[in-house]
Formats: sequence, C-alpha cells, structure tokens
Amino acid sequence: MIIRKAFYWWLFPSAVVLPVWLLVGWAAFHEGSGWSFLGLLVLCPILFVALLVVGGILFSRRSVREARAVSWYDAGMLAGWSASIIAFGFFPPGVTGWLAVLGVLFFLGTFWLGLWELMRELRGRVEQTFAAYERAARPQQVPQQENPARTPADDAEVIIIEERREK
Repeated sequence: MIIRKAFYWWLFPSAVVLPVWLLVGWAAFHEGSGWSFLGLLVLCPILFVALLVVGGILFSRRSVREARAVSWYDAGMLAGWSASIIAFGFFPPGVTGWLAVLGVLFFLGTFWLGLWELMRELRGRVEQTFAAYERAARPQQVPQQENPARTPADDAEVIIIEERREK
C-alpha cells in the first residue's frame, strides 16, 4: 500500500520533476551537438503534458481518490515509465534511442490502462445509478388485506347528487 500511495503522490510532481531532470541530465551527461538540446526543448513540454494527462486520468477515478493510492497495475506502469525517463536523462551512448522508444511505449500503456480502468469504474457506477432509478420507478406493493374482496373504498361514505333539468 505504501508503494501505491507513493505513486499517487508522485503523479503531478513528476510532470515537473522529470522534464527538468532531462534538462539537468543533458547539461551534466550529454556529449554532443546543440541540436539535441533543441530536440530536448521540444520534448520536455510534450512530456509535461503527457504526464499531466496520465495523472489526470488516474486521479479522476473515485477509487484512486478515496484510497489515495493508485492500483498495482498503475504503479507498475508508472514505475517503468519513470525509470525509462530517468535512465534517458543520463544519455547513455548507443541506448538513448531505445530508452526513448521504451518511454513512449510505457506512456501508451499507462494511458490506455488508465483509460480502461476509468471506463470500467464509470460503467459500474452508471449501472448502479440506473438500478437505483429502476428500483425507485417501480410501483410500491400494497400489503395484502385480510379480505382481498373488500377494498378501502367500500367503507367510504358516498354522496350522490342528482340534478333535474326542467324544460
């Protein structure tokens, strides 16, 4: 549960921390041209938005908000995605491209998994709501009386008024 809660609290700070790590990592570990820095300047805002979108999808689930913890599937996918971004920030020669592909695959997996879990949870809540509406719309059953042939209208006093019209 501690791990799941940690990833819950990591959802939105990671949108800032991980892109900044890529910029710091480029300054500290990268040995190459300035053109790669230009690519990184394009990549960081895209990564920021992607992390916010995934965090928003995961946070929008009621079960996540109530437990203040993501699911184990979410935690695994977020761990892999964060690890691939952190590893990419070290810019290891010859592996950087593979880490970028791995990061994109983890993003796609996390995005679709989160969306699937959200839709599954919403479907369950909608079914519960419709079931409650159906129960409320059903007519109430009147308890059986001792004499079913006798109705409460038999005891009521009835006044009949006759009108005569004269021509």
